[in-house]
Amino acid sequence: MKTMGTSGRAIKGGRHANGLLVFPVAKARTGAYFSGIIPSSMKPTLTFLASLLAYNAHAQLLTADNVPVTLTGGVTVTVEGGVRLQNAANFSNDGLLRLTGDWTNNSGNSGITPASGGGVLLFGANVQQVGGGSVTDFRHLTITGGDKLLLQDAVAGLPTTPTGTLTLDGARLLLNGRTFTLFNPTATALVDAGGSIVSETSDLLSRFQWALGADVGEHRIPFSDAAGAVFPFAFTPAAPYPANTLLSVATYPTAPDNTPYPVTAVQQVTHMAGYFVADNSDNTADRFWLVDLPNTDLTGTLLLSHLPAEDPLSGPGPIRAQRWLESIGTWQAPLPGQSNPGLREALVPAVLFSDGIAPQNEHIWALAYDLTPLPISLLYFDAKAVDNTFVRCTWATVSEQNNDFFTVERSRDGITFEEVGQVPGAGTSITTLHYAFDDQRPYSGVSYYRLRQTDYDGTATWSQTVPVMISPAVDIAVFPNPNQGQFTIARSDADEDLHIHLLDGAGRLVRQWVMPRGTDRQWVDLGAASGLYTLHWPGGRIKVSVGR
Repeated sequence: MKTMGTSGRAIKGGRHANGLLVFPVAKARTGAYFSGIIPSSMKPTLTFLASLLAYNAHAQLLTADNVPVTLTGGVTVTVEGGVRLQNAANFSNDGLLRLTGDWTNNSGNSGITPASGGGVLLFGANVQQVGGGSVTDFRHLTITGGDKLLLQDAVAGLPTTPTGTLTLDGARLLLNGRTFTLFNPTATALVDAGGSIVSETSDLLSRFQWALGADVGEHRIPFSDAAGAVFPFAFTPAAPYPANTLLSVATYPTAPDNTPYPVTAVQQVTHMAGYFVADNSDNTADRFWLVDLPNTDLTGTLLLSHLPAEDPLSGPGPIRAQRWLESIGTWQAPLPGQSNPGLREALVPAVLFSDGIAPQNEHIWALAYDLTPLPISLLYFDAKAVDNTFVRCTWATVSEQNNDFFTVERSRDGITFEEVGQVPGAGTSITTLHYAFDDQRPYSGVSYYRLRQTDYDGTATWSQTVPVMISPAVDIAVFPNPNQGQFTIARSDADEDLHIHLLDGAGRLVRQWVMPRGTDRQWVDLGAASGLYTLHWPGGRIKVSVGR
């Protein structure tokens, strides 16, 4: 192995006193030129000493094959080309490794030793790829120049050494369906110097992860779209988190109708509707967010945003962030206390990530107008006749916000409604609640029921209308009574089919039949044992005594 000095003469490598293989390249204004290959036969460590100051490897590809490479403190090695690590090769880096080409790690390890305190600078003007079969820990990574494209997951720092940093110096990190993880709980570990993170894949697998911990400052991530337009994301823990609590974030834009809907391994958004709104996509920004935290009772303040091109159909306006609830397949009402730091930004305080929210880890968010939020807290409203004597109204809410009370209303014609009764609301709730109300004096025939929900400020919304049928009262006479099992049933009204049930003294069904419409009398041969029976029909009953 040999290097070329600035004069062009070959300089052979030799053994240093400590047994490491050292290249004694003299100091020079233009540095030294490296031939570009560190072969597997070179088992000793290749070391660049601090006395060299700077070392330029002018090669299209620097390959380290089964050999450790050491950059001591103060050393800067520049590779005008790519770096490839193979067969357990790695860098013990306390200096600065600069390269303009691709980074390929097939070493089977993190590429940079855990004890390293130096940095890697990707400064190529064209797209630089980070790939290979192994995940690289760059420890302190700075990107500048052209885009940097992930073909493999990458990290800055390790769970055991959470001191990584990422500096975005005017360049974009394209996640490309991969994950970049920053292991450092300090809010300043990500330096925004005019660069950005690009997620933008609808599979929500292009994720940026930040290992949170003791720092409760605002952890801000500058996302951008494919064209480079930047929109912010931030998360501020409410209290110190356990070490290496991974916050994972992904986002992507949609069509104006908010398709494609998000789909992950544990959940799937199925609609943009609320209970009273068939499709609220016109009032929803054309972007989804995914925010993950571990399944624990963690809270924090969340900042979500969108771009001008993603405005709802009616243009920009006050927006609120809303979360998809997988367990019941609907959107949660906007959490209270939200504000808009910017025109297209929603700040959500006291967001809870816990067992009470399903799915517990993956939380999908959308941004909708405050006046027309995605979820209506009502899950369903129903009204049914019970024993043809009263109407039972039932409903459930998946969340409530400033809910004062519910009012049950009924109508004869479905147009003009009157109040039947009120049921107090829960105020503010994020759990499923069930309600019921009985109308003991319903209208005969067909009537209509609906539910009105009223907030503390007097704002009201209504459910859909539900029809209910109470059959008109029918009088029945049985003669003779008592009898010997043969009798005649006579009814006062034969305008409808009449369903009749005969029960014995123990309440068991003995017989059931229908008196057809237009039939006002019917002869019955019971053929049953002696005893006391009860004849049931909608709206009434009568005792029948049978003797032999």
